[in-house]
Amino acid sequence: MTRCRYIEGHYYEKFHPGWGSFSEELFFYTSRYYGVTEAFLRSLSELPDFSMNGYKARRLSDLQKPVMATILATEPDRETSLAVITLIEKVIKREVDVGTNLLEKFPPKSAHEIPVEIHGPQQNCTHHVDISPVEPWLNIAERLQMPVAVRHHHIEIDMLVLARHLNSTNETLKNNLHKSIIDLHNAGYEIRNHPHLTHSEAHMIGDEGAV
Repeated sequence: MTRCRYIEGHYYEKFHPGWGSFSEELFFYTSRYYGVTEAFLRSLSELPDFSMNGYKARRLSDLQKPVMATILATEPDRETSLAVITLIEKVIKREVDVGTNLLEKFPPKSAHEIPVEIHGPQQNCTHHVDISPVEPWLNIAERLQMPVAVRHHHIEIDMLVLARHLNSTNETLKNNLHKSIIDLHNAGYEIRNHPHLTHSEAHMIGDEGAV
């Protein structure tokens, strides 16, 4: 049975875990650390000049919000990232429509179309239990000399450092990073901002691994 969540009087499909904490920035509340979400979308969409500057999730119109929810219920890839970008650009321009093509591909789901088994804010782990996504992530971080701490089943990292690497001109690096991020999200890990994290601090606080 498809699970759904009840938000502000509406039922929405459960967001795909591959979006992880990026869904918070896109759907609920856009923080000052949106640069990581922006870099993630740039990498997926292959649009290096895309900017989220001026976007606020709370400005999604009554039509745009359920369409965004439908997109976020789908696995993150180039098509879905381009769809998200289309909505973001409309919000920045203060437009309230969606567009026929987007509406056909990602129609808003009404409550009666979604089986109403409501789940809480915690997402279920969909990653294979015998395969940890942490080691590949730590290997990438080590090669980049990027301080990372894995603590209480979430990833602590300086978001500005991560955004810089996601905006790299090295396509292989960007692809490996965003695949690793999706794997972490699928396994139930949350990426959290830890400004100015150092290697020594990461080793001090990391209980599942650190670089």
